[in-house]
Amino acid sequence: MNKLVLLAMGILIAMALLGCSGNDTGNGSTPNESKTPGSGSTITPVSKAEYPKIASWLAKKNEIIASGKPFDLIMTGFVMPDEVEKIKSQNPNAILLAGLSANWIWDNPDWMDFLTTVASYGSDKTYEITDEMYLRNPDGSRCPFGWASDTWGQEEIYAMDPRNPDWVELITSFYKTTLEQPQHDGIIVDMVVEKQWWCPDAISNQEWLDATKSIMSKVQQLNTKNKLIIFNAGKNLCDIDEYSQYFDGYLMENFMGDQLKATFDEGLKAADGDYIVIYAVDTGDTGIKDMNKMRLGLTLSLLNDNTYFAYDFGPRDHGQAWWFPEYDADLGNPLGAYYEKDNAYWREFENGMVVSSPHTDVTVNFDTIHTDVTTGEQSQTFEVGPDDGRIFIIAG
Repeated sequence: MNKLVLLAMGILIAMALLGCSGNDTGNGSTPNESKTPGSGSTITPVSKAEYPKIASWLAKKNEIIASGKPFDLIMTGFVMPDEVEKIKSQNPNAILLAGLSANWIWDNPDWMDFLTTVASYGSDKTYEITDEMYLRNPDGSRCPFGWASDTWGQEEIYAMDPRNPDWVELITSFYKTTLEQPQHDGIIVDMVVEKQWWCPDAISNQEWLDATKSIMSKVQQLNTKNKLIIFNAGKNLCDIDEYSQYFDGYLMENFMGDQLKATFDEGLKAADGDYIVIYAVDTGDTGIKDMNKMRLGLTLSLLNDNTYFAYDFGPRDHGQAWWFPEYDADLGNPLGAYYEKDNAYWREFENGMVVSSPHTDVTVNFDTIHTDVTTGEQSQTFEVGPDDGRIFIIAG
């Protein structure tokens, strides 16, 4: 839930959106190509193997463009046509998703200007956020999320009343504009919850659930091109399964972290379903990169085909364009499903092997020389420690 990223974005969009046409961007993929993006770029692209599949949650687009790295799935507030050209030059198949939250407002003027500018674009109505839209306690106070922090320099996030018709009209207009932009392959919805934990006296859980379903039903009806819809589930699917009919996939935020505490085993089970799953591992807002945890999450994402991997700073500041040598591994295509052996999880690829070991040490033996992508070591025998994962490539 990186709100600082959207601060800079809000300024950009407020200034630039008037030049963005919903009918003709000149660069991005056309609406009919939304499921297979990448055809709009006129720049010779950098080739990118399908595995690993690297995502960026609430992406810092300028960092991604500057990095020159081929991210596969970029989730952000909005993508301008000129940004699409640059991103697609790095990966022609990059999937671009945009959006905010359906029921929450960050109390930051530039962020709110971004929301209302996008919502008002192409409409006969100029949308504004009014006091009546906020969800309120019996004493009249707003319902805070608990995000305000002097340490992080971040304002509070407040719940909006999902029953308020003016709020519903505003937020659905925002998603209408976002979906209509052909450079967007779909949308994201952040901070999805089934229950109003923060202000239980302001609205009943059932009222919150029913009203939120109504909003998402309206958004679904606006999705006439059948673009992707990704929700931030927080910990896992069971936290948002009441909305299961409205999304194609979900993000597991702070995955294997101390805040939301989703485990490796829960993540592995999540991939058993039909949904796209994004494992969003981070540093827990410390900035200290735990490479074992990074590799464990990355190798977990390689055990299935419906999964992506992201690694960044944490919930207070998502979206850094970090890139690790393991991301460049040329695995080729998988040769079959993963299997369990020696309390670890293995999957064979055309060019190598992935081993994900969440619980114990494991010895890996090969008939031929392989290279450990992490260390560069070449051997026929390797050791993978607990809470770690490794990618091994057949030595040429």
